[in-house]
Amino acid sequence: MVLLTNLVEDSLDEGYARAAARRAEGEPPSRHGRLLLTVGLVAVGLLLATAAAQTRDRASVTAEARSALAAEIEDRSAANDRLERSLDRARSAVARDRRAALRITSEGARLERELTALEAATGAGAVTGPGMVIRLEDASGDGSGADVDPRTEGDTEGRVSDRDLQTVVNEVWAAGAEAVAVNGQRLTAMSAIRAAGEAILVDFRPVNPPYVVRAVGPESMRTRFVQGFGGSYLQVLRDYGIDYAVEDDENLRLPASGGLAVRHATAPTAVPSGAATGETTAPDDRTTTR
Repeated sequence: MVLLTNLVEDSLDEGYARAAARRAEGEPPSRHGRLLLTVGLVAVGLLLATAAAQTRDRASVTAEARSALAAEIEDRSAANDRLERSLDRARSAVARDRRAALRITSEGARLERELTALEAATGAGAVTGPGMVIRLEDASGDGSGADVDPRTEGDTEGRVSDRDLQTVVNEVWAAGAEAVAVNGQRLTAMSAIRAAGEAILVDFRPVNPPYVVRAVGPESMRTRFVQGFGGSYLQVLRDYGIDYAVEDDENLRLPASGGLAVRHATAPTAVPSGAATGETTAPDDRTTTR
């Protein structure tokens, strides 16, 4: 009980009381106290300077690594583009020589027409002809779009999603397209349009906005697309800040697919209807986009 009473009545330690009394009398701090204070301030200063130097060095190393990685990506992308152009030239040369060899006989000419039609329909060969071009552009970010994305019912930055491209491509096929490409990537019956983080991949290759869908097909294709679900879907996207344009093009050229692999083959029992004239035919099913 006595201890509790002392704690309540004399809660201040005697050392604190003596120091307070010295300050009240104007007595300067002791030399030992000043020395301790100086040493403490110097230690804190050294610690802060070391931390700042380490942070600066790490930031410099990180920036250098980022720059080196970006340069390596650009170099490899340029090398891939050069190899892809070289591959296209080699394919064109092979196709030209094959046509010349097959046209020597009438049976070879028939087979050449059949092969050309099949290549156009499957995406294994380049296609040239009239069609339409659809351009999709992300929202400008000026706030003109809505705050809620109708596709996710959440906040949106007005970006075109992989599902948007899937829908547009499928509706283009449904409108009668015979060949379709997205940003230069030719689509086949095994093509995939999907997302990887914030990037959109077409056949595992990233594509950047603006997204351009080119389709070769009959004259009625654009009208059927615009008046169908495809046109309605594009209008909904525009209401939410995503801009689009649909234009005719009388001289489209779609490249052959670079990722088409033949897994098995069977001998046809009859020549396709378009083989006699060399016309292209559309796939039976829509592009598989997952």
